[in-house]
Amino acid sequence: MADAATYEDVPLPAEEVWDVIGNFANIRKWAVVVQDEKLQEEPARTLRILTMADGSVVKEALVASSQYSYTYTMVDRPDVEDYRSTIAVIPLGESNSRIELIVHVGESEGQTAEELTDRYSRFVRGNLKAMKKALGLA
Repeated sequence: MADAATYEDVPLPAEEVWDVIGNFANIRKWAVVVQDEKLQEEPARTLRILTMADGSVVKEALVASSQYSYTYTMVDRPDVEDYRSTIAVIPLGESNSRIELIVHVGESEGQTAEELTDRYSRFVRGNLKAMKKALGLA
C-alpha cells in the first residue's frame, strides 16, 4: 500500500483554478498525455475513458465530488488494487488558493510499498506541474 500527496499555493482564486483543473470530463485542459477522452454515464457511476499518448486506454470512475474537489478510482486495472485519487482546490482568500493532489494505491504486482510511493509521488508532482503550466504559472 502507498500514499502520495503534494500541494502548492498559487496566486489565483479557487474558482479560476477549478475552471481549468476541476472538470472530471475534461482533463485534457491540463493533462497533456491524454490524447482523447470520453465520458460514459452509467446508472450507478460516471466513467471517463482516456486514451493516452502511447495508445493505452485508462478507465476511471468518479466516486465523490464537491464544489472544489473530486475523487476517482481506476476501473479494470488488475495490476493495481484499491486506487483512489483526489484533486482539490482550497480557497485561501480572495486571490489565492491551494492545489492539493492525493493518491492512495493498494498492492501492485511486483512493486514494493516503497517503489509505489516513489512512483506515485513523481506522478502527483508531475500532475501539479502540468496543472500550473495550464494555469500560466509554470
